Amino acid sequence: MSDISFQRPVRRIGTTFHPLGRYLRIIFLNFLLSDSSGLVRLWFLGFVNISAKGYNHSIKNNKRSLMELSGSVIVLGILTASVVLFVTDRLRVDLVAMLVLLSLLVFGIVPENEILSGFSSPATMTVAAMFIISAGLQRTGIVRFIAGRLHVLVGKGKKRLAPIMMLTCGFFSAFTNNTATVAVLMPVTLKLSVERGINPSRILMPLSFAAQFGGVCTLIGTTTNLLVNTLAVEHGAEPFKMFEFAQLGVVCFVVGVFYMLFASKYLLKDSAKMSDVAAEYRLKDYVTEMRVLPGSPLIGQKGVENDLTNLGNDTSTIRILEIVREGKMLWAPQTSEIKEGDLLLIRGDVGKVMESESLLKIEDWAEGNLNDVYLRGDDITLVEVVVPSGSGIIGRTLTQLDFYWRYHAAVLGVRRRGEVLRDRIAHIGFREGDTLLLQGHKQDLSQIANAKDFMLLQDLSTLRLKKRRSVIAFMILIWVLLAASTGFLSILAASLIGAVGMIVTRCLTAAEAYDAIDFKVVVLLAGLIPLGMAMENTGLVQNIVDMMILHVGQYGPFVSMAVLYLMTVVLTSVMSNAATAVLLAPIGFALADGFSVDAKPFLMAVTFAASTCFSTPVGYQTNVMIYGPGAYKYLDFLKVGLPLNIIFFVISVTLIPLLWPF
Repeated sequence: MSDISFQRPVRRIGTTFHPLGRYLRIIFLNFLLSDSSGLVRLWFLGFVNISAKGYNHSIKNNKRSLMELSGSVIVLGILTASVVLFVTDRLRVDLVAMLVLLSLLVFGIVPENEILSGFSSPATMTVAAMFIISAGLQRTGIVRFIAGRLHVLVGKGKKRLAPIMMLTCGFFSAFTNNTATVAVLMPVTLKLSVERGINPSRILMPLSFAAQFGGVCTLIGTTTNLLVNTLAVEHGAEPFKMFEFAQLGVVCFVVGVFYMLFASKYLLKDSAKMSDVAAEYRLKDYVTEMRVLPGSPLIGQKGVENDLTNLGNDTSTIRILEIVREGKMLWAPQTSEIKEGDLLLIRGDVGKVMESESLLKIEDWAEGNLNDVYLRGDDITLVEVVVPSGSGIIGRTLTQLDFYWRYHAAVLGVRRRGEVLRDRIAHIGFREGDTLLLQGHKQDLSQIANAKDFMLLQDLSTLRLKKRRSVIAFMILIWVLLAASTGFLSILAASLIGAVGMIVTRCLTAAEAYDAIDFKVVVLLAGLIPLGMAMENTGLVQNIVDMMILHVGQYGPFVSMAVLYLMTVVLTSVMSNAATAVLLAPIGFALADGFSVDAKPFLMAVTFAASTCFSTPVGYQTNVMIYGPGAYKYLDFLKVGLPLNIIFFVISVTLIPLLWPF
């Protein structure tokens, strides 16, 4: 194809400004932003538009390439777009990371032979290996076994519960995945708090914060620690030692525990969480029981048709959850034929159900009796589950999942950030942190407890302590710690050997090992590591550092380090902590070069600030996990977390220069 044949469409896409074109663009932009994928379309269109202009310009000037455009401006545009998408949470973070990769490739910022370097980065591989090691400890039951014995230490009183749960959570989080640790300890914490008459809201936030306290005590405690360590090595600096973070981490841990004991008593209030979850989810508003009358069009239908889509009159939002016949629950409405006299538990707007009574020939049967006792049976129970990070149901609806067939449980209610979702819940896409009320057989729900798609708030897991395997898993962890801390092996080599060891010794299967890896985190790192490289290679980092030095450089590296810490805190409050570390660690290296000092103080500032986010519920995964179950409000995190962030800031900027001199 000749240059001339390609020039005309390029000029139309990138440079036409006819008045009619302006109106068409407005209409097109409205279409682009009409749903959650609109930002992707808009971003892609913008890149195509700029690419077309650049290509057209290069044709006019013969062999001038697109790379002769200001690389730093292009990278700044990519960076800005990615931060906006992270903050707005309109797209999954791993999808944003892939868009970043594609953008860097399209604009030629990163060559093809380096664009996938993030996947082979030591940080990415180490994080994946540590997911497997952590899963080995979880699958052998050692963490759950210890958690189940905590009631002995707690005793029958109230005073010991919070400190013991925080110390336990912090200890395990220093060596295993903190999300998994909180997932195991949360059901135990809720059970112990209820038994002692303590409101869960006074315990769950300290538990989440303790996971962050423990994570900053070791090199393997958080993804951020491993990531910054890898970046340090790539820049020619000495790698961090296994327990080097503990010099500052332990101080923050102790101060944090005492602060949270104070906050739990004086700052956190009892939530309005009710003992009857049916009332808490306001099930009477959209779940009711109806009796099938003679001549009902439902008679003879099977549960496969239980969405009622073929009955008209807007009954598509009404769904049959279960059938009760002669006092016995038929827990398989999908395969049971409806008969005259059956009682149907129906989910849908109660008003629409009542409007459909004459059409469906059904009558209200259990008004006022819908409570926990009514919804439970000999083998049927209710459980609350939280949608964790990496769950396969995120972004999908009940209808798309065919939820009952997949999990053998019915969703009675959904709560998001303290609000109960009532309208058309079958068509609402799930988000991380959503709390679901499920009804099902205990055996089926125990299988859900062992899956990675949900985190149960009641301990129904069938996992039991495997004594021999648990000892092996524990020894593998100890070996990894010793090999890495003594310098016998790098943290990458030690963790990879440990991960393989978990599989070879059958602490978990290969399939379970793959399931244990949070590929969302892996893809996030793989996508953003090249962006960090591009920021440095195009001079964008240097431009930012020059601006910082211009304004605060006269006060020396100490003030610059403090500013970098605050920048990290602000960013990690609204986006992924790993993403924040990738974007700001290069600035730390450049600041060190600008002041001709050691980079470690700046790197420590980024690491600690990114790994300790307390002031928002979305800044850290464990905060998201406890948001719904604790019935917290956004203001609760701000009221408790902001003072703690300030305390950690003062401790960090004071001790970092003393422990790691400039």
